[in-house]
Amino acid sequence: MTREDALLSSTPDYISMDYMLKATPAQEGDSRFIYFEASNEGRDQQDEIVLAKALEESASHFLSFGAVDLDHKSMPSVAKMYGIERPELWEIGTPVDVRFDGSSTFVKAQLFSGDTPLAENANLVWDSMTKLNPSRKYYPSVGGKVLAKSLKIDPNTGDKIGVVSKVRWTNVAISQHPVNQHVGGVATIPFGVLAKSWCPEGFDLTKALEASYATDARAKTGGAALGLQSLDRGSKTPRSYFEFRDHLAKAINDGIVDRMSADGLVSYSAGNFGLSYDEAAEWVDRFLGDLKSGLSKKRSH
Repeated sequence: MTREDALLSSTPDYISMDYMLKATPAQEGDSRFIYFEASNEGRDQQDEIVLAKALEESASHFLSFGAVDLDHKSMPSVAKMYGIERPELWEIGTPVDVRFDGSSTFVKAQLFSGDTPLAENANLVWDSMTKLNPSRKYYPSVGGKVLAKSLKIDPNTGDKIGVVSKVRWTNVAISQHPVNQHVGGVATIPFGVLAKSWCPEGFDLTKALEASYATDARAKTGGAALGLQSLDRGSKTPRSYFEFRDHLAKAINDGIVDRMSADGLVSYSAGNFGLSYDEAAEWVDRFLGDLKSGLSKKRSH
């Protein structure tokens, strides 16, 4: 049995990919982007379901006139309720792409930047996701005007549920306290469920870890030869998930980690990488999920 097979055999039956990704952000030039599943027809805390069809029919309006903000506070009705005098200061960005997959609605948004009060909240969000340790988690919430809604009865509970079938979509807020708890977190790279829209080929961890699993770096050239060397930067705590992934893969390859169970990997990571136990558990969970996905893809070819 190879080390990869040993890891795969200890992978749990399900892998949670819904947490906010603390990963090296993908920037295009000076532009900063965030990705999120805005809605998936899950029943929210207001006992409503927003149909993906309703958002899809209003997607062009949202792309042309919509905004991304914090807690919907740039919307006139919300600003009035909270007595906010300058609601524009709560806007953090603008949507640049919307994609749909079944009941899910995915959004790519560009955050504002610049040395101006209008970009202060956008800068705060970006820094809290990319520079803060542990990273701050945000979740999306769609907003706009409901144009058509009906009621249905939950057959299991008898509850009345509002089904929104037509909207004028103008807003997505990111919040630490979302109304819809069925969507995942905001990410700085398209990963997991987000990769279905923006990374059609998925993420091949097996290929990405070739340098880290190599027993002889001298046999590799170019970027691959730098893989092992880049791990030694004199810092105990990884600055991103991908750096953690390389550290852990190297430890496994070198035989330092002698327990292949998920609990063993979490304990090792927390004790040796300066991570909290919860953060180590999240990253090991993601590592095993990536490995399982990469191996499954490799074996299918």
